[in-house]
Amino acid sequence: MAPRLGWQPTRTRRDDPVTQAPAVPTTLPRFNPADPALVRDPYPTYARYRALDPVHWGLSSMADLPGSWFLFRHEENCALLSDGDNFANDPATVGMAAHVPPAFQPVAYIFQRWLGGMDPPDHRRLRAIMAKTFTPKRVAALRPRIESITASLLADALARGDGQIDVIADVSFPLPMAVIGDALGVAEEDWKLFQGWAADIAHAVDRAGDPSAAAAGATAIAGMFDYFSATVAQRRRNPTDDMLGMMIAAADDEGQPMQEFDAIAIATELGVAGHETTSNAVAKSVIGLMEQRDRWAELVGATEAEWDPAIEELLRWSTPVQRQRWRWAKQDVVLGGQPIERAQAVVSMLAAANRDPEVFAEPDRIDFRRAAGRHLTFGFGNHFCLGSTLARLEMKAGLQALARALPDMELVEDPDQIPWRDNSILPAPERVWVRV
Repeated sequence: MAPRLGWQPTRTRRDDPVTQAPAVPTTLPRFNPADPALVRDPYPTYARYRALDPVHWGLSSMADLPGSWFLFRHEENCALLSDGDNFANDPATVGMAAHVPPAFQPVAYIFQRWLGGMDPPDHRRLRAIMAKTFTPKRVAALRPRIESITASLLADALARGDGQIDVIADVSFPLPMAVIGDALGVAEEDWKLFQGWAADIAHAVDRAGDPSAAAAGATAIAGMFDYFSATVAQRRRNPTDDMLGMMIAAADDEGQPMQEFDAIAIATELGVAGHETTSNAVAKSVIGLMEQRDRWAELVGATEAEWDPAIEELLRWSTPVQRQRWRWAKQDVVLGGQPIERAQAVVSMLAAANRDPEVFAEPDRIDFRRAAGRHLTFGFGNHFCLGSTLARLEMKAGLQALARALPDMELVEDPDQIPWRDNSILPAPERVWVRV
């Protein structure tokens, strides 16, 4: 859907960040991204804000800011994500770098050098290098390996003979971790280490104003950075044809060798996002399919041609990354009829956009016959996720293996009793046990 509401400069640009908070409708409290209710089931909350105040001035996860704008409709999310002229990823662009909490700055220092945190021209240059690494041909070549890993993981879990498996521990975490481990040179014995690092980094981003979360995230990102520093140096000495080696080679082919810091920073991005998102999407999809049992039966009986649209729908429904990082208004603009001041932070609520009933009829229902290609699970515009093809392939392999091997599986626990990880950006169940 093309955005109907545009945006335009409204006032003369100022150099001082705005500190006056806009009015919030009296029927709504200010949206709080740290609200515990957002972890297990955020969608009723999203629906309320989408209906009453879709471009909403809520509380910021950074204590030094008077607030942030949160977008709850599909339309404004598309507009924000596709507009690099009016919105920047780097807070320094609009003089807001000093507002990053001190404890979070070690995380932000590397976080801003992830592809998702860059602005042109660096983003354009490094994305072009990464695009050579994530070519459709290269990703498609991984399919036999991914299917082999999946089959082995499921066979090992069933061989225990206890009549149940944990979808996360047995399939949805080790599968993408094995793939990204192969790609980045992470040894299997280090997977749990990476899982802990990734969780601490994600928690720090979710709670940027929390000193303890920021400190744990800083320790984790330093550990991951040191790990990849050694790996990148090794790839420089002894080139390989894995993803990290190809990334460095592609940069050298361009005649602009990738700076060590950027190579390492992007490796940490892949190390966090490369397994967390797919693992979460599979786990959350299984819970949804077990609750909407007719959809599971439909998936079990699906033909090969029906699987791809089914995966798109489950990506929409599960939305593993619920919201994106802050974007910063580079000048005064109007978005969705709401004036936004220069230097104010704007947050894309991807999961809210993916349940917008104006775009997705009966959005809480899994429907494999929906028109594909409109969800924002992988973002939109120039920062659309480069790893989307790989994520789809991994998710399909995991769910397809479960559907074929365990067509009658059911949840061991009531969904309301399954514990969830305390993170509103990457919320996920801690376990999903099913009877086989």
